[in-house]
Amino acid sequence: MKTYGIICEYNPFHNGHIHQIEETRKNGATHIVAIMSGNYVQRGDVAMIDKFARAKVAVENGVDLVIEMPVIYSAASAGYFARAGVMMLGALGCVDGISFGSECGDVELLKNAAMASLNLSTKENMEAKVKPLLMQGMSFPAALQQAIALEHGPMIASVFDAPNNTLGVEYLKAMKMLDLDFEIFTIKRKGAAHDSEEAADGIASGTLIREMIEDGEDISEYVPEGMAKVVKEYEEKQQLAYFDNLEREMLYILRSMIPPQLAECPDVDQGLANLIFRAGLDSNSIDEFLEKTVNKSNTAAKMRRILLNLFIGIKASDLLIMPPYGRVLALNERGAEILKAVKTKEDGNRYAIPFNTSLKDIIETNTPPIHRFADVSNRAANLYGLASRTVRPSAQDFTAKIEIQ
Repeated sequence: MKTYGIICEYNPFHNGHIHQIEETRKNGATHIVAIMSGNYVQRGDVAMIDKFARAKVAVENGVDLVIEMPVIYSAASAGYFARAGVMMLGALGCVDGISFGSECGDVELLKNAAMASLNLSTKENMEAKVKPLLMQGMSFPAALQQAIALEHGPMIASVFDAPNNTLGVEYLKAMKMLDLDFEIFTIKRKGAAHDSEEAADGIASGTLIREMIEDGEDISEYVPEGMAKVVKEYEEKQQLAYFDNLEREMLYILRSMIPPQLAECPDVDQGLANLIFRAGLDSNSIDEFLEKTVNKSNTAAKMRRILLNLFIGIKASDLLIMPPYGRVLALNERGAEILKAVKTKEDGNRYAIPFNTSLKDIIETNTPPIHRFADVSNRAANLYGLASRTVRPSAQDFTAKIEIQ
């Protein structure tokens, strides 16, 4: 038994994901576990298809076990997202390797980039090497990349030009920080680039596929049959979820909060809280709010994540707690074998947490961090039901059926 982990969103699940799974199998994986974002994704958006349907399609197409990444981390910045995913793989105690896509396909280059990034993240280096570039008007990502180029050379700095490379670096940094020693397998991205508006070799980016769905176009060439079927079904029921459908609810949140409350949100300091407060009162749409708040320091994705965190009620203090449980969303027989192989604290697994298909059973363990994360998950699921044109029932986290093959 050789188990590999994939940290993913599957928004939606497409042929590029199948390629990654197949290549991971060829690399020796007999079992594959996915740590998947739930109903909210890291780019600051709602998932177009709910987490239960996406997990079901993943298991139908090569994944053996799908575990939900708690929304507190799935709607967080890349570093937190990566750290939570890596920690949850470590919490299983039986995962041998991690698999991810990258534009460069070079493990050693990614490792060097991770060490360079970690080196610059110390307080002393941030003050001496990054802050002067920020004072010149650079955005933080640009300043960090420029500092890495000056310190480690242009080849390592170029790694950060590509989004999948950058996320891969975050996985490697998380492994170092958590002292987890997984085998590393990276698949050079095939076909369309991340966020590309063009398709190639039967593979299209998630961004293009979502745009095609929104425009009512046929996506069957780029997704497995099960995903195409789900999309058609959700279209007919008007249950596809969109960020824009939450506009009035988000404007209500912005107009009802004061700066001290806003400053409790992740990634919000007092200065940004004041900016959000003024923009929230003066904006009549989310687009207008983003126009007033996006700048070199605040990307659109960051501001959308902040909106989601305010909407759901996630606080910066929540990110001080690593995921306290793993909610199983779908599995097959091999997935059940992974769960049987999970190592506990008694086995010496310092990251051990409970894994269960039932949120109700998880809550009954009666641990305060679990209660907080479960409460946020339940609230997030209830609010997600408002993101589709047809309002969906609440309590989906307790009533939805788990896919067991």
